[in-house]
Amino acid sequence: MPLAVIVLGLGLFAQGTSELMLAGLLEPISRDLGVSIPDAGLLISAFAIGMLIGAPLLAVLTLRLPCRTAWSDSSRSSSSRTSRERSRPTTRS
Repeated sequence: MPLAVIVLGLGLFAQGTSELMLAGLLEPISRDLGVSIPDAGLLISAFAIGMLIGAPLLAVLTLRLPCRTAWSDSSRSSSSRTSRERSRPTTRS
């Protein structure tokens, strides 16, 4: 199986899991925020609306980019913090 298919599958799994994970955590979230469980449940709706708006918007914005450019830019932005941390000189006191 191509690596791209595996990566896409893992990404979809992570997105679906992160949305559904909130349902199991509603009670502790509502306690921590001091709101009712139905009000905390609106977090799931907010996440879904963000995905509903964000996914097509990103698809349209990256439509004219070559696939390699879009892929490398997204990889670069997600790993930029790690590479910056690696490039910092270490100081010992």
